[in-house]
Amino acid sequence: MVVGARKLFTSALGLTLAGSLLGAPTAAGVPTDEARAELSTYGYSDVAVAPDRAPAGSPVQVHGYVGHGSRSPAAGEAVTIHFDPAGSAPRAAVATVTSDDNGWFAATFQPRTSGTYDILRPGEEEDTAQGVRTATFTSREAVLPVRSAVTSNMRNGYKATVRVTVQDVVTRVEPQTVHVDAGILTPGFPGNFSVVETGAYLVNRRSEGRYGVGQVTSATQEPWRTHYSATRTYRLSAVHPAGLYDVVFAGPVAVYTDPWDADLDGTRQDVRIPITRDPITTIWVRRASTTTIAASPTSFTGARNIELRGSVRKVQLISDSVAENRLAPNTALKLYFDPAGPAGPVYTKTVHTNSRGAYRTTVMTSRSGAWIAKYVGTSLQAPSKGSVTVTVR
Repeated sequence: MVVGARKLFTSALGLTLAGSLLGAPTAAGVPTDEARAELSTYGYSDVAVAPDRAPAGSPVQVHGYVGHGSRSPAAGEAVTIHFDPAGSAPRAAVATVTSDDNGWFAATFQPRTSGTYDILRPGEEEDTAQGVRTATFTSREAVLPVRSAVTSNMRNGYKATVRVTVQDVVTRVEPQTVHVDAGILTPGFPGNFSVVETGAYLVNRRSEGRYGVGQVTSATQEPWRTHYSATRTYRLSAVHPAGLYDVVFAGPVAVYTDPWDADLDGTRQDVRIPITRDPITTIWVRRASTTTIAASPTSFTGARNIELRGSVRKVQLISDSVAENRLAPNTALKLYFDPAGPAGPVYTKTVHTNSRGAYRTTVMTSRSGAWIAKYVGTSLQAPSKGSVTVTVR
């Protein structure tokens, strides 16, 4: 039981509807101050994004609740969701959803930019806005594969659902920030507001260096920004184990059972549902590599043999606590030629670096285009490639 004057009037049902960010009509303007005052007097609503920070293009849920005053849910009410993207693009309607019997609504989107979601409730008169509530989404660049998955559990007939989102990682000698985003998709809040006990985690499967299985460095202890969204960050470098990592969510999630305080006793009831510490999804953590290529000559007349040369470097764990970016001997490279024009790259041959991590080969070239050297990588080492352009007159 949670006691307090501030109430979040939500539903225990968690209705989910699909939404789209494409082809939406332009929305009406934001309500006036008078309309906002009318909302505070005659109605209640809210909106949230879960998670409210995530890689661009990953799924997020926009949800909220609508009510008549502070005690009665607005069931079956059409709620329009708008998205106002960062920059000069216009605010637009992206979905219309209908609230359930407890006033709860939800829609899933895949925003590719930061922006603000808002809900607009109709007033009694046509074209009169009753009020607006907003929730901000912050996107991150999605440069590596994004893993997003949902887990849930039930207790006493109520269901708690959580989404976690994280990107694959390529580590280097210097530490990098890795974000693990969590969003609660059902009406309620974390079962414990301490991020130490409730949140998403990375757990390494592979022992390496000074780390055993499950002993990756601790994450930052960040508070939940809203009842529905939090991010845990890690500083990972090449001294941490490479390989497969599990993404888990630990701690209980509270789901409202009496969201509108129907008995008027100043309390709202909830049931706390544990999320088991089982893997929700996995990501790959691999160490960086670098491939170079140069040609001699790069500009000539007619078909001729030219020399391609370069090297491969791999970020490697040297001792329990030291990583270095070293030249990589005996490493296979695939050579491709990408001719100028619409045709794509064509595989030519495979070469290997020598004992010093360098390679050298001769190729016949009769057309302008780019020579590409690719190191395909492994489960522990990230791939890399280099290219050089040649001109045949």
